[in-house]
Amino acid sequence: MIVIDTHVLVWWATAGRDQLPLAARRAIVDADSIAISAITAWEIGILSARGRIDIGPRPNDWLHEIIDANSLIVLPVTIPIAALAAELHEILRDPIDCLIAATALTHGVPLVTKDERIQRSGVVATIW
Repeated sequence: MIVIDTHVLVWWATAGRDQLPLAARRAIVDADSIAISAITAWEIGILSARGRIDIGPRPNDWLHEIIDANSLIVLPVTIPIAALAAELHEILRDPIDCLIAATALTHGVPLVTKDERIQRSGVVATIW
């Protein structure tokens, strides 16, 4: 299993696949399962509402379509994940990044992300 960051999901599911480097595309294709954090749904909704991504008028419908079509696993934000995310805040700063990284860490899997702060931190194994 791998966890993919929000921007990876958007690019992978849209015409932005070319923005994913070969290592990220290969990790997605080769993974036995692909997961996202439940917080990704919130982030997608916010990005859509602010006009930063164009996925149609109903982000919820888009998400369900992508999740179903690709058999994605949606991992909940549990108390252990939230507690670990709080510990990561001093390093990563962005609360959503903390939750996504903590999700990958808790499940012991790599995170596919372009986020350089997460990559440089070394708190979780990353693929890019």
